[in-house]
Amino acid sequence: MTPSATIKQFPPITKQRALEIAARVAMTHGGQFKCYSQKPDSCRIYGINTDQPCWYVYAPWADGMLALRSSRVMVVSRLNGDILYDGSAGDEG
Repeated sequence: MTPSATIKQFPPITKQRALEIAARVAMTHGGQFKCYSQKPDSCRIYGINTDQPCWYVYAPWADGMLALRSSRVMVVSRLNGDILYDGSAGDEG
């Protein structure tokens, strides 16, 4: 008898797929997107459930306004591609 092993499946939503999802939702023309596998230390978002693995995608704001303000972050589920959060990263200042 072989001992049972815990198998951790690879998340179905890859980093590239998360970037594609974020770009489609961002509705912006151009701009830089950055994707992180863990929440960056400067990211201060609250009220979302991150029990599941997520991608943290920093995206340009789509309003065309140039101002000193917080970054925009989208939290994308690695399990199904749902956007769990889209808004301020709370990193202004």
